[in-house]
Amino acid sequence: MELQKVKEQLVEWMSMMKYGYRDEEMYIYQLKSEIHTNGGIRIKLFTETNSYAITAFPPEKNFNGYLGCTTNSRKPRAGESWTRGNDLADGEFSKDTWIKILGDIVGYELVKIHRPVKLLDEGGKSK
Repeated sequence: MELQKVKEQLVEWMSMMKYGYRDEEMYIYQLKSEIHTNGGIRIKLFTETNSYAITAFPPEKNFNGYLGCTTNSRKPRAGESWTRGNDLADGEFSKDTWIKILGDIVGYELVKIHRPVKLLDEGGKSK
């Protein structure tokens, strides 16, 4: 698979998200690699508190390609001078891996509810 085909596939998968894809020039970068002769693609996504780097390498001989994601906080926690990060889902270059990455991103963005849900009405007000 050529690098351009990988890019086109990622753009198609990005369009599955209603608001996640607006302008490929803002998100998609070509990578050089000493290991993968065709290089790779990186997509950068940003939320209020985190950034995500999705990296893809095309399938080659005896290699099913690679698709993976890492995340970093965009600001340090109180009392820290560094930002934290994590590895999210990764695997071969496939739609299944893409779906796992999206699920991990959604899960990573969830925040703790500080009031028990049973005490809130549908409008979010206390009963």
